[in-house]
This record gives sequence, C-alpha cells and structure tokens, in this order.
Amino acid sequence: MPRQQRPMAAPDMRNALAGLGLALALGCSRPAAALDFTVLNQGGGNIIFAAGAFERGDAARLEAVLRRTPNVQMMVFRSPGGVAAEGLAVGRVIRRAGIGTHLPANTQCASACTYAFLGGRVRTMEAGARYGVHIFSASGNPALLRQMEEEIRRNGASAVGRLIRLVEESSAQLAAQLAYYTIEMGVSIRLLEPNVTTAHADIRWLTARELRDFNVVNAD
Repeated sequence: MPRQQRPMAAPDMRNALAGLGLALALGCSRPAAALDFTVLNQGGGNIIFAAGAFERGDAARLEAVLRRTPNVQMMVFRSPGGVAAEGLAVGRVIRRAGIGTHLPANTQCASACTYAFLGGRVRTMEAGARYGVHIFSASGNPALLRQMEEEIRRNGASAVGRLIRLVEESSAQLAAQLAYYTIEMGVSIRLLEPNVTTAHADIRWLTARELRDFNVVNAD
C-alpha cells in the first residue's frame, strides 16, 4: 500500500511566511505579560502574530481581530503558555476561521500555547522551533480557587478532604476536555501521555518525530 503523503502548505501560505523576521523583530526579547496580537501583511495576505501569555478573554479578543482583518492566512505564535482553558478557546476560534498555525525558527510554544496551535487546519513548524507540554495546573482556574478559599474560610482545617475532592473533580473535568479537544482537532490522543507525565514545573519538548507521529505538525 503506497505511503500516504502529508499535505503541503498552500502556496499563498508559504509566501506569507516570507518576512516573518519582521514579525519577530516587532516582538520584544521577553514575552509580553499578556497575549498580544499584531497583524502583519506579508505577500498579499495577513498574518496574526501572537506573543505573550494566554489570559482569560484572549479568544474573544482574537475573534474581534479576525472580524476586522481580511484575508488572514495564519496565526504565528511565541508564547510560554498561560490559562489552559483559554488555549482551547483560542484554538477553536482559529479552527472556525479555517486558518493555519505556524511556529517560526527559534521560537517556543509551550503549555496553553500548544493547545491553541492545534486549532490550525494546516500546522507547520520551522527547524529550531520548540513545542513544549506539561500537566495542567488548577491555579489557572479562578472559580476553583474561589471555591477553595470559601471552603477554608468556612471550615478551616476540617476542609482538607473537601479540598482534595474539588481538585480531583476539576482535574478530571479538564483532562476530559483536553482529550475531547485533541480528538476534535484531528490529533492523536497519544499527545496526552507526555502532557500528564510531565510535572507542571517542567516542560517536555517534543521531538520532530513525535510532532509528526502525533499529527501535531501535519504539513510540510
């Protein structure tokens, strides 16, 4: 049986990659404190360059940028991560828009950024780009933190058992959301293994082979 060929990025998308050095030059050497969207015109099409940390509300802000920006060909990321749920929301906005995602050389996309990257229908990376995963943290869930604070205020030390159950329930719910999202985006569920086995304080940088095998990168 002949080996199935991987899709190629469309010619206009490849042309849009020309001049991405300008995009990187616009970003400061350190990531911004919040996700920042910069629209760049390259080769007749528009690129949205997203840099900084993912925070709540970023998906709505991206939708607003897309509404006022014609002919967007792709999203380009440089981000250390942020709120996991917002990474999923941004990824779904990208998928609905039908645009691609790209990581230029010498850039990093970690944690929540990796979920957003999966939203691209065509997903490409240059040599030297890094894609890093780790287990999610409940500290990014303000509703859960408010519940925990209220439980401690009401019950003090006796709240320990309830707090453990709250964290367990929240973790299970987010794990289910990540599994569903991964399948929804056409990516191998095996991607979750390095996610859940890497401590939140660490980053597991996926190899080029893993990126291909898991279908994280799906075009040349």
